[in-house]
Amino acid sequence: MRTLLSALAVLFSLTAAASACPTIMQGVNSYSVTGQYLYTPRSYGVVAGGSQQLRNCGFNHSGYVISQPDFSFYTSGMAPYGRLEIEVTSAACDTVLLVNSANASWYFDDDSAGNLRPRINLYGTSNTQGRIDVWVGTYGPSTCSATLEMETWYN
Repeated sequence: MRTLLSALAVLFSLTAAASACPTIMQGVNSYSVTGQYLYTPRSYGVVAGGSQQLRNCGFNHSGYVISQPDFSFYTSGMAPYGRLEIEVTSAACDTVLLVNSANASWYFDDDSAGNLRPRINLYGTSNTQGRIDVWVGTYGPSTCSATLEMETWYN
């Protein structure tokens, strides 16, 4: 009986830990946007970071995010645009970026834009048209103010 109770306790603790990881659900902020609207760069303020360490959630990357996406973007009219660029800037901390694209592929970046700024480029309408969930995290456990920028390109 003691073994059964111990096994149940371990199972429940693992379930609780997994449920705290980044989860595909409605974002804290939601926007419906078109490719044409994003052809002019658009900025969205956010508090970067959170309590969920990505390495503890099965990701092979360092960073801290919240469980719920910071943003859910519902995109349409993306066919003329070959690329959607997603970038984060912050003067206050080292940010990371986690994206679940429209075709449910995961993307992560830490410093591709230089100066501790992450940047992810999504290519093709299968990745860019539909719902895109975005987590803006931090490399370390603290939070900070940041700006998410999205822009479409013809290439």
